[in-house]
Amino acid sequence: MEYPQYDYTVIGGDMRQVYLAEELSSSQTQVCHYALMTEPDKRRCGPDSQIFAADSLKGACSTSRCVICPIPLSRGGAYLNQSASLEDVSLVSILTALQPRQYFFAGCIPENFRNFAVEKGVSVFDFMQNDTLAVYNTIATAEGAICEAILRSSMNLNQSRCAVLGYGKCGATLVSYLKGMFCRVYTFCNNPGKCARAAIVSDDTGDIEDFKKGAKDFDFIFNTIPALVISSDTLEVMKPSVTIIDIASAPGGVDYQAAKALGKIAALCPGLPGKYAPSSSAKALKKSIENILSQKK
Repeated sequence: MEYPQYDYTVIGGDMRQVYLAEELSSSQTQVCHYALMTEPDKRRCGPDSQIFAADSLKGACSTSRCVICPIPLSRGGAYLNQSASLEDVSLVSILTALQPRQYFFAGCIPENFRNFAVEKGVSVFDFMQNDTLAVYNTIATAEGAICEAILRSSMNLNQSRCAVLGYGKCGATLVSYLKGMFCRVYTFCNNPGKCARAAIVSDDTGDIEDFKKGAKDFDFIFNTIPALVISSDTLEVMKPSVTIIDIASAPGGVDYQAAKALGKIAALCPGLPGKYAPSSSAKALKKSIENILSQKK
């Protein structure tokens, strides 16, 4: 492989990728970008920044030491997750364009994509398998979920009864935020160990069956479980004024057809860090990338 022209190539995604391209550009690094949702703003870059637009995917990938794709890498498993007004970019075309000895970063990378890239001699890193970054990502996710709840409801969160379904990284951060806003927070999950940890900060805990039995009592429901946990039967007993914010991976954990028929407010809210905190999220991504690359020298 020829010596690369660029240090970083940033491809696709939401505003996190735009801010990331800006963060990475400097007098010491040359950054190429392709299929971003908007052009990087030179005013947010350093005075000596070096940032360039590629006119093709092949040109973007083949001349860079490090290729950075979005979180998640794809939507639907076949095409790049991107919001640019371009035709769909296939994951196969990205694999074809990647070169041996490159570094490839993205989030939620499909196993078959990873395997093909590694066989090609590419070093692959999944952002969501980096524990530090995954935890930091929950901050923007929790803040975004709360913003979505406030925008969609006519009620205050303060002193409301909130159910959080799941107590993984996102669920734990969300519970802490809601308690800080003086909500009455009830956490539900089927893992006894996680329930025990949740009990330290929650007003009460239970399993998913407990949630279904008490679903009529909640003003806000936040779901983090990527499985159908809020079915039509459960929706029927909920308050007419309930607001359901679903931050689980698509297709989420709510029967959305039933929610619409019943007139219940229910929203699947993917990509919250890119919507509500793209600059902070980009800074965290940059730090993670630099830490990984420094260990590879």
